[in-house]
Amino acid sequence: MRLPQKKKPGDPVLASDWNLLLEAIAARTPCPGTGLEFVASSGGFCYSMPQPLGQLPKGQPSFSVIAIARDGSNYLVTIREGWVIERQPKTGDHPAVKFHMPEYGGKALDSVPKPEISMAIGDTAWCRYRTDVTGAVTGTPEIIVAAANQDGVHYHPTDPEGSGGDGDYYVKLFKLELDDGVPGVRVYQQSDVEHWAQLWTGENVGTGAGVYKKHDEVENIFKFRSIRGEGITVTEDGDEILISLGGGSHLDLFAITLYCTTNEGNIQLTGSSDGYLYRWRHGIYRGRYAVNAGPLDGDAGLVIAVQYLTHLGF
Repeated sequence: MRLPQKKKPGDPVLASDWNLLLEAIAARTPCPGTGLEFVASSGGFCYSMPQPLGQLPKGQPSFSVIAIARDGSNYLVTIREGWVIERQPKTGDHPAVKFHMPEYGGKALDSVPKPEISMAIGDTAWCRYRTDVTGAVTGTPEIIVAAANQDGVHYHPTDPEGSGGDGDYYVKLFKLELDDGVPGVRVYQQSDVEHWAQLWTGENVGTGAGVYKKHDEVENIFKFRSIRGEGITVTEDGDEILISLGGGSHLDLFAITLYCTTNEGNIQLTGSSDGYLYRWRHGIYRGRYAVNAGPLDGDAGLVIAVQYLTHLGF
């Protein structure tokens, strides 16, 4: 169907020209086929497949693209809102499940009208959110646009050898691409973002040496110290660790004679039993040694013999 000839200012518009124009417009009007309907708006038109009678219309998934408009060399993209859902691990935290609405340019995705995301071909939209060292979400999640990949950082709790680290997460939503010259999207995520602070934390309690050493962030392994000592035996027994002196049962009792002597000006406490010498120095057990029966060497004036019954095990 041809269009009428162009007119110059002052030329008459004939009825045949006007009718030819109307026929050309009608010939180029989209006509939906069976099962489709034509939906027009200020931004253009589209075909839609209506839901069968008796069925409720299905909603668009979270973070799905609902409009793309040209803006110079870039595009303005409108998306459906989606949530960052946080499940809190502590029983005292309320609510147990928190919902965070992301923003773009300081405007929430569920605002009316919705924010328009400025993107260039090749850009990717990400949902970014941050956490503290315990994995709890901090601040407000946001939609960012970047051409390069965003790796992010996993949070890690504090441990005896480190102060922990905050988390910085990027969830890839979609990438803007050209398809035969027409802008389209490659979808990566069309659902709400789920976050759960699942990393275990621990601490040493009480006094004495700490068994918990650290959490290795690279390997995601919690590491604990082994228990050992001079002159003691450490064995595993089911759910218990048995610690005993000299290899004896942790319930054994020994009769020991203690001697108090000096060694280079330091007081030394020594005990003997069954032909062995048990030695403590500055209150620390130093081991068991085989000796001949008889008094210990030392200044006789400083040797004090005390016979007593003691529990050597733990």
